[in-house]
Amino acid sequence: MSPSSPKARRARPLLGTVVEVRIDTATAPPGAAIVAAFEAVARVQRLMSFHGPDSDLTRLNRMGHCRPVPLHPWTVDVLRRAQALHRATGGLFDPAVAPALVDLDFLPMPTADRPGRGTIADLVVEGGAGFSDRPLWLDLGGIAKGYAVDRAVDALRTAGATAGAVNAGGDLRVFGEAPQAITVRDPADPGRHWSLGEFQEAAIATSAGYHIARATAAGPVMPVIDPRDGRALPVGPSVTVVAADCVTADALTKPVLLSGLASPPWLAALGGQALWLDGKDTA
Repeated sequence: MSPSSPKARRARPLLGTVVEVRIDTATAPPGAAIVAAFEAVARVQRLMSFHGPDSDLTRLNRMGHCRPVPLHPWTVDVLRRAQALHRATGGLFDPAVAPALVDLDFLPMPTADRPGRGTIADLVVEGGAGFSDRPLWLDLGGIAKGYAVDRAVDALRTAGATAGAVNAGGDLRVFGEAPQAITVRDPADPGRHWSLGEFQEAAIATSAGYHIARATAAGPVMPVIDPRDGRALPVGPSVTVVAADCVTADALTKPVLLSGLASPPWLAALGGQALWLDGKDTA
């Protein structure tokens, strides 16, 4: 998955996981590039954390139905991408499922009015602010991690890195001229890996329940909520999406899982390819 002698490699706990930054080749000493990459990831965490008391997202969830809430341009960008993906996937991608994630203890209880039924389409984003005519609890955990990986790669390239990778707990983007071998975990046996082949200038993200799940009366469930009925998906197959950028790959894993299809009709139009793994067969 990586060259035997990278120029630099560092890892830090961020975004609720371990973020690894690797530089294989560069036109400048790698130290400043590594620092800039982690700062980009940390900025996304500060802005879009559901947990952070002062994040853009917390302020929007708490006050967005009362008045327009000023937002950082990166938060505006992610919210608009989320709305576009909501439309493109027929509503299967929806960050407004946060109440169900709170009920299952995947997310903490926020200090905000409990919302009724709503979707990301109820949010208005304009003039650098967000507001809605009803309370909403939005969770950007299904898209912001991929966005952070993309911003980290931008920072690396700006600082002179010409090849490498950023991996945030399985949301991965590789860049540079040399193809890089990619593997994914088998959902039935996470210690075993499947080879996806070699990729160049690509992003890969996976949704699965082998590392995070909650017990329910119906069996263990994963933090993927079906917006159509508010239910969590049972632990089972994993879906890996390959796309040109990590924000797209990260976001699309959830609607592909919910579609139940190896290749839903909107996937190719959004620039993605998907792989299902169920521990028996692939699709």
